[in-house]
Amino acid sequence: MKAWEIEHNLRMHAKPEKTFKPKWEGIDSFEEFYDSIIRLFWKSNVPGSGAPECLMAGAVQSVENMGKDVTESEALLEKGLAFLNKDDSAPLRAITSEIFFFLNRSIKIREHPYHKFIRPIEWDKISKGFPPDKDYKLNIAELKKKIYGGWIGQICGASMGTFIEGYNHKNLVEAFGNSLGGYLREPDTVNDDITYEIAFLLAYEENKGNVTSEDIAKKWISYIPFGWSAEYMALENLKRGIYPPLSGQLSNPFQEWIGAQMRCMVQGLLSPGKPYKAAKLAFLDSQISHSGNGIYGGIHSAVLTSLAFIYSDVKELLVKSLEYLPENTEFRYLAEKVIKWCKLEDNWEEVYYNVEIYFKKYNWIHLYPNTAAVITSIWFGNGNFKESMKIAASFGYDVDCNAGEVGTILGVELGIDRIDSKWYMPFNNILKTYMKEYKELKISELADRTVNCTLC
Repeated sequence: MKAWEIEHNLRMHAKPEKTFKPKWEGIDSFEEFYDSIIRLFWKSNVPGSGAPECLMAGAVQSVENMGKDVTESEALLEKGLAFLNKDDSAPLRAITSEIFFFLNRSIKIREHPYHKFIRPIEWDKISKGFPPDKDYKLNIAELKKKIYGGWIGQICGASMGTFIEGYNHKNLVEAFGNSLGGYLREPDTVNDDITYEIAFLLAYEENKGNVTSEDIAKKWISYIPFGWSAEYMALENLKRGIYPPLSGQLSNPFQEWIGAQMRCMVQGLLSPGKPYKAAKLAFLDSQISHSGNGIYGGIHSAVLTSLAFIYSDVKELLVKSLEYLPENTEFRYLAEKVIKWCKLEDNWEEVYYNVEIYFKKYNWIHLYPNTAAVITSIWFGNGNFKESMKIAASFGYDVDCNAGEVGTILGVELGIDRIDSKWYMPFNNILKTYMKEYKELKISELADRTVNCTLC
């Protein structure tokens, strides 16, 4: 039926109701919902840890990190905070919009060091020089152990880190001391990171591996009710029919934050020993909500996970992963820098202090300091699951994302049989999420479905 026919039929069959009463009162609930979202951008607390957050300041900070002049938007932050404190909703809505307006038109600072690097966003340019995959196969029993170990490692790391994300090293050590690196409360598997991986797996299954960014994006819209930072912006774009890669680029100051890196381990699990394939799948997923260096972060976590099926030496694994990052990009430069720090320093804490100073101007959710946390945890953890978790927890920043990634990589390398069962026994094989229609999943079934997808 044509669009005009649908509308014409509505009009032709619409009969006036003489006793109909106007229904304007429902508008109040829409207004309150919208205002609650605006207030969250100015003042919120991380759901799992209670850490304070100001996403509007993070947005301005992030655009400046990308080498742009944020003078106009930055000047409005204190005014916005004053409106927030007075609970003055009308001007707060306007100033929020104005800040995003200025960010969207912010001008490049030519001498900014960010612009010394290239920033490819198309796959053929990103992947130029990536080594091709070799024929690598595991026997089915070993494959199952490693994939199951990867999922368990991720869920354990994320559950451990959720309680402490958003705090720095000094304050975490003061509060928890030697207890860091284990569960500080009854572990809870609800975590936003893994919802995107489940959405990817659903799209991958449905399309028998021949998946596109649009396929994945439609699963986001179908099953993920709410996102944060880059994912929030992407979901809003997707709802309006703005699909990848524009969904990750338009009006998205968070496009180089951690979001893609935190969720692209599943592509590595689906590509055992095939890092090029893992990188391509991660690219398809990452560009939904990210661009530039944000995409390379997603590629890196997928490649690390894929390589973990092959390498038993974690340091060799980390060095090898650099070959799957586009040359002359800022992300590769910084990943190489952190590995150099790891080689030069005697312990992870010295690397942390380098990171704290070097990335002082970056948000705690930004990709760069969190990549440093992942690399350092793997390097100095030396393949020991507990020690790697302790470093990831003590390092601070976005701990659940980092520990989830580290846990996946080590879970693959070790296999489920070599992870102490005390880590995963509290879950009773159940993963809980806030996804529509997927509130509970058996972890073993999630692993089996992933194995089946690798065989199709």
